[in-house]
Amino acid sequence: MYQIFWLNLCSVLSSLSPSDIIEIIGIIASTAVSITAIIISVKTLKQSQITNEQNNRMLEESTRPYIAIYLDTITICEQSSFFVLKNFGQSSAKIILFEFDPILRTLATGQKDGDILLREQYDTVKGLTLAPGQSKMMLCEVTKIPKDILTFKIGYISSEKYYEESFDLNVKNYCHIPVPRPESHIPEGNERQVQSLREIIDRLV
Repeated sequence: MYQIFWLNLCSVLSSLSPSDIIEIIGIIASTAVSITAIIISVKTLKQSQITNEQNNRMLEESTRPYIAIYLDTITICEQSSFFVLKNFGQSSAKIILFEFDPILRTLATGQKDGDILLREQYDTVKGLTLAPGQSKMMLCEVTKIPKDILTFKIGYISSEKYYEESFDLNVKNYCHIPVPRPESHIPEGNERQVQSLREIIDRLV
């Protein structure tokens, strides 16, 4: 089969003049160059698209909001624990989903206004807007929580884009880390002022 093809090709070429052969070679070379140029252009366009997507992702990561929840304590004369919602990102965001362990509603059982607010504070997180660097503290008696791990899910929007994060907090491990506040060399009656200054200094270090 290949033999017949080459015989026919040689027969056709022998019937052509040198100028015809040169013209055919020129057409083939021009076609090859055009095809090569098209392939290079397509590859360049794909690479450019990939680069643009990477740049867009990097830009979004550097400017997006990032809302997290963590546990913190303030120790002056006594230790108070808080869940802290904070926007660590560079854009403001509105919280539209806040899921938490229902056991948190059972910690404050009294009927005083303060107890009711403590029970309802987790339900009021949904709808909050946090600016970059802004935080919201929610008082919680961690030592009363009868389990080690609490799971939170936070969903929020910024510039019409939705983000969602999940957090597992080991509250028992955290509250078992002591925060010593030595009382030596403190003038009588000045304990709260001195311990307040120590707390501020600890947070600046």
